[in-house]
Amino acid sequence: MVPTPVTRPGRIRRMGDFATLVASVVPRIEALVPAEPAAELGRHTGRQRRDGIPAASAAQQGLREVPGLLAERLLGALELEVGRLSLTAPAALVADLRPLPDGSSFSVLSAHGQSAMTTPVAMVDTVHRGAADLVLRHVERLLPDLSEVTGSEAEIAARRGSAHLATATAVARAVLNAIGTPTATDPRAAIGIAIGVTAQVLADLPMPPGYARALLEKRRAEYMGSSWYTHAPVAAHRFVLVEEPGLDEPDFTRTGLAAPVHSGFAVRTGIAEGQVPVSVRVVLREPAEPDLAAWDEVVEISYLAVDGDARFGHSATAPWGGEFRARVSATGRDEADERYELTIWPAPHADPVVRKRTDRVGHLLRGEPAPPPIRRPEAGLRWLRTELGEAATVTIATNVTLDEVVAEFGEGAVAVEVDGGVLVVEDNDYLGSRTEVLKRLSRNGKAASHYWNVNRLTRLSFARGGTVLSAEEVLDETWFGTDPEVRQALEGLSFTDRRHVDAKAVTAVARFTGAVIAEDDLRDALRQ
Repeated sequence: MVPTPVTRPGRIRRMGDFATLVASVVPRIEALVPAEPAAELGRHTGRQRRDGIPAASAAQQGLREVPGLLAERLLGALELEVGRLSLTAPAALVADLRPLPDGSSFSVLSAHGQSAMTTPVAMVDTVHRGAADLVLRHVERLLPDLSEVTGSEAEIAARRGSAHLATATAVARAVLNAIGTPTATDPRAAIGIAIGVTAQVLADLPMPPGYARALLEKRRAEYMGSSWYTHAPVAAHRFVLVEEPGLDEPDFTRTGLAAPVHSGFAVRTGIAEGQVPVSVRVVLREPAEPDLAAWDEVVEISYLAVDGDARFGHSATAPWGGEFRARVSATGRDEADERYELTIWPAPHADPVVRKRTDRVGHLLRGEPAPPPIRRPEAGLRWLRTELGEAATVTIATNVTLDEVVAEFGEGAVAVEVDGGVLVVEDNDYLGSRTEVLKRLSRNGKAASHYWNVNRLTRLSFARGGTVLSAEEVLDETWFGTDPEVRQALEGLSFTDRRHVDAKAVTAVARFTGAVIAEDDLRDALRQ
């Protein structure tokens, strides 16, 4: 048999009176709380001890969790008015508090750097044990209803902070006034306990229903887009951009390159394992048409972000959930020399689109007849850029002797005889790119050179019979004039594709002069 609880009508009536008393002053207190510190307090969630000193009450611990400057700003806003508040809780509410026995001694612990309220709150905890906890219990019974609060993120956060702080302040002042000692009636003690109680209460309360949407709108309004470059880890012929890993299998048959998965999308690579370079750009509206010339495959897909902020490398996508569109561009998948670009923007769901389809991987995944394998003219010289580093000049001259070339360049360059001419490599120098040098080297035949530096400035030059035919920055082969031998040397070398531009340029140098660069011979010469 469950015992029937004993009710005390007088206590219930006085509790109702106390709630009315608190409600009568809450608007007056709330109006004093400045919006900015109110919003900062209103965003408070979770608990974290800020020092190793034991707290006598939950309110004291809560006060430690509030940043000192914030606490001081709230104290400054409320202290005068709270000092004038004469509201007093019914005596029955504080009747159960045990007063400190006569003749007792006590000490108060305070921490350096805490607010001006730390000691007054500690004094109340010591002299009037249980008072702060009593305040906390009554505040928990009188929580304001913020279910209908609307506005911006800052407005909702400020209302959450100010409404709860005003309630806690009214309760604390009324309870401590009822105790009536100088220790209890110090307004700093009431405000400090109120701030600590508010921090404790808010740590367990969900944000108002309208806050999530307001926060989303704030994040959208503040987001300016971002871009970054990274290397994506590849496993099972793919890399993924997702908020959280999933087990769903991407279907690449529609695009041959990209497919949506849970909370993001996957990209199909040519290599099975390893890393691939990826540039990422997040924008707020549909970007301009893609530069198709620089890529082998370009597709667009839609995907659904759950919360946003999918991590990728050192940065993240747009910080909100919803429907997004991703343009994925790829090159080099057939040659294990791949590179990717991702452009992402918010957009309603749409069907996948394949904007360019030229590589074998994509054709095979889509079930289409595959084009023949690509044979790039510069493939055999890709190693040269890595071997020489960030700044160098490669020159080839025909119908000259090795001694003549050495006399022209001096001892700062490596000169070797190759099949068809003399090859000169300058580490971080550029004599071979100078017009007067090329004229002298080509007086009895041909000479060509390619120069690059750490700033990606380049110069590709061709000379014949003592005349420089062309000397241009490597941007577009149409800049190199109409000389048939120069045009023939550049045939099939695309400089709009910025991969391996130095290998392409040196390939043109070798073609123009008719020389053959043997990798083993040159590596041996460079090591001398």
